[in-house]
Amino acid sequence: MTETIRCEENAFTAVCERLPEIALLDNQELMRATAAAFFEGHEDYFWTAPAASSYAHHNLYCCAERGLWIHTKMVFAAFERLVDSYLEQGLLTETERDLGRAACLLHDVKKYGEMYEEGDHADRDHDVQAADWLRAETELDSRVADAVERHMGPWYNGPEPETPLQQLVHLADMTASTKNATVGVFQPHEKIRSQYPSIAEATF
Repeated sequence: MTETIRCEENAFTAVCERLPEIALLDNQELMRATAAAFFEGHEDYFWTAPAASSYAHHNLYCCAERGLWIHTKMVFAAFERLVDSYLEQGLLTETERDLGRAACLLHDVKKYGEMYEEGDHADRDHDVQAADWLRAETELDSRVADAVERHMGPWYNGPEPETPLQQLVHLADMTASTKNATVGVFQPHEKIRSQYPSIAEATF
């Protein structure tokens, strides 16, 4: 039991060092569940693969090495920039803000399915793959999986967003997937900073 706890703590720390955004979730239980889901559900390629194989919908940082990791951080930053407006309009609750944060971090954990080889294209149903995995293997609120499932919207003829929460996660992904605009990243890890010293840093 002690070894299991130590392993879980080490995994939690490792994920939070690479994605310090997790610590911004206000709900501690959701924060730990998101970290656990990320550690268990992402594939090893997440930290090194690009977010896309072409520059059609992503900026230069996201189409190169570590691009998927960077893109995820950009989606989170875009969400943080937009979410206050949704809260002020009464379209989201504080609880839903946290659920949206979790969805942004988890939305591309199955971007290339189970494995990635250089030059691969993203799985067209990676949104559904990730959502199905979250529903089957985690106890996260169903609204997280629902937002993940609909984050692509009409891009790949997938499920379209219906609720304000789903719409906002979709818009954050679209914003971070713009080739002629770069969203800053929150507390970039040393591996990102050393490779891309000019990358903009987001502050919340």
